Amino acid sequence: MVRKIENLKSNSKINIGLRILGKRRDGYHLIETIFQEIDFYDEISLEKNNSGQFTIECNDESIKSNNNIIIKTANLVKPLLPTNFGVHFRLKKNIPIGAGLGGGSANAATVLKYLSNYFKEDNSVKNNLLLNYATKIGADVPFFLNGHTAYATGIGEELEQIFIKKDWFILLILPKFNISTAFAYNSLNISLTDGIKNTILLSYLRNGFKWQFFENDFEKNIIPAYPQIGLMKKALVDNGAVFSSLSGSGSTVYGIFENLLSAESAKENLREFGRIVVSRPV
Repeated sequence: MVRKIENLKSNSKINIGLRILGKRRDGYHLIETIFQEIDFYDEISLEKNNSGQFTIECNDESIKSNNNIIIKTANLVKPLLPTNFGVHFRLKKNIPIGAGLGGGSANAATVLKYLSNYFKEDNSVKNNLLLNYATKIGADVPFFLNGHTAYATGIGEELEQIFIKKDWFILLILPKFNISTAFAYNSLNISLTDGIKNTILLSYLRNGFKWQFFENDFEKNIIPAYPQIGLMKKALVDNGAVFSSLSGSGSTVYGIFENLLSAESAKENLREFGRIVVSRPV
């Protein structure tokens, strides 16, 4: 096998609205959200070899090679690959861990799609295999197989591709703290006896896309526990955002701006809150 380094971009996402509809008996929460892929990405370099092994190096020392989601993904589909097929991955993390941007899920989907090019199965079953494996890896992973904009229900794996106008810019505030996903869901305090709420987001979209329709249910509990989230939301609006929200269960807060100039101007005023990134929807 000729050694060749290939470079891939692994885009992140924001949640446009996030409603918690209820809880399943297996502990997973049922949600309703719009996933929007954005062009803020991690970089993955891949070098194929004949070792039959998957190895990784990363610029983030907190990411361990033995339990990294990229290695887990590669090992999961190893039976579908040629016997001696190996890859050395180099991961440059730009997307923080625990940021609510789906960085790990995106990494898994990017690698899964890449490896599917070498599956021994033919193309007629490849798409079903991809979706099945993506669902096994994590609830957000299926979205990143196709990306763009999708209405999501279930635990996030039931997807319907939708179209919205994308003539706007996103300002991401990446604070210096993480929010545990487990903490965020536990703070909801939803029991099995609470029943399942009806979905409503698609009905909102039928009336024309308006930012004020959307809110993130996590904010009700996250903002009291992390008051800086509320301060970031307010600061974004005070600096010209037409909408601001927590993404996923946080800790990233984003603002929507109508043009690049206003987003860049706000960026300069918000640096006290952490790392600031201007991005676009994909």
